[in-house]
Amino acid sequence: MKKYLFLAAGMAMLSACSHKTQSVGANSATAQDNGNSNVMEVIANQAVPANEMNSRPHFARLKATLFKMSGDYSNNVAVTLGPDGSLRYFPAPSDISENSRPEEVGEGWWLNRQGLGANSVFTKWTFDEYRNLKEVPSPEEIKAAIIPGACVTEFRQLAIPAEEAREMKPSDLLLLLK
Repeated sequence: MKKYLFLAAGMAMLSACSHKTQSVGANSATAQDNGNSNVMEVIANQAVPANEMNSRPHFARLKATLFKMSGDYSNNVAVTLGPDGSLRYFPAPSDISENSRPEEVGEGWWLNRQGLGANSVFTKWTFDEYRNLKEVPSPEEIKAAIIPGACVTEFRQLAIPAEEAREMKPSDLLLLLK
């Protein structure tokens, strides 16, 4: 019962967050909207009686995703829109790193390393430009920076964790699509 209360509290905290990451005390939670459903990774570092948790940590792992886009926007920061056009996900400049750029795997597919989803679109900001912004742009500024027609055209979730996909050869990732 306690673990369900913890998860409910964690989900409530995440729903108030506009960015993909929030850390609270001894717990770390990451929420990522992939456009089709919410994927959430929750890692609890708190003491729980062994009989409740089978004496092993329990957590969901973020699955790797591949995507195609309407042009080469691999150096542009993506944001995700809801079906109604509302802004559903955007990173803070501090969330962007050298590891945020997608990795080309071939045949037009890219390994998602930024947290974009099926409803993601690309902005005029390059990763370097966005990372150097002094503050998070307003939702209005972000929407104004969207490149018309620059969007994700195909999106596929793989059956392997994202961390594992980052270590694989691009040709092996393509095999997982078949």
